[in-house]
Amino acid sequence: MTGTKNNVINGTAAPSRGRFVNTGNGPTFQAIDIGHPKYVAMIEPDTAFWSLIQRDKLMDCLSEGDFLKSYAKKSKHFAKEMDSLRFGLKPSAVYFNPTERCNMNCTYCYIPEKMRRHGEHMPEKKLFAALDILKRYFHKTLPKDSMPQIIFHGAEPLLNREAVFAGIKEYGDDFLFGVQTNATLLDDKAVEFLTSHHVSIGISLDAPTARIADRTRKKWDGQGIFRQVVAAMERLKSYEGWSVICTVTGANLRHLSKLVNFLGLSYLS
Repeated sequence: MTGTKNNVINGTAAPSRGRFVNTGNGPTFQAIDIGHPKYVAMIEPDTAFWSLIQRDKLMDCLSEGDFLKSYAKKSKHFAKEMDSLRFGLKPSAVYFNPTERCNMNCTYCYIPEKMRRHGEHMPEKKLFAALDILKRYFHKTLPKDSMPQIIFHGAEPLLNREAVFAGIKEYGDDFLFGVQTNATLLDDKAVEFLTSHHVSIGISLDAPTARIADRTRKKWDGQGIFRQVVAAMERLKSYEGWSVICTVTGANLRHLSKLVNFLGLSYLS
């Protein structure tokens, strides 16, 4: 008999021909609604095992043999794969915050207001020293033909653009660089520098209209930035190395498909 965690579907532990699931120390299956009229996903989180199950067969799958036989056949391989993902992979990228400051006051920001208003910029000398440390680390841990990534993140990294751009110029042969920005400081000179140095550019945009986007993403004076972001996207439209990141909130949840259409995308990642 194998046991599982104390997680019970519909309030009962499910016996399954000598095995018990969702009780004790064995597999814990969770039913996830995927929005399909006939099927739900049955998932075992520890191994990432999943299967589509008919809604009216949900409880039967835990008491009949085929589903659990399929799990037993694959679970060890999946568990080994998950262990490798969690503990075996070496880091190949670093999110690098070159400043504590931001020129925005987004409603959902996790950085304290005092820090965003009055925080410190990382001096160029300190930024170079940090990149030196990362260069030595990746030289030891990654294959010779592998190029690690540095993504300048925030707060708003372009508030410290002189140090950031100096670092990109100095270490361009050592890292693939990226910048995640709110786009308000992406003027022509910044775009010229970043694109000429093949820097990937991530732009934050939460909705396809100013009415929705500006509810949560606004400057300290309360002004929204939707039109500035769209203008920056226009400047980048001939550049392949840019993308959009969207923070999902209650304000934009119902409008995400419209955002995809607005961006002209065929898929999300």
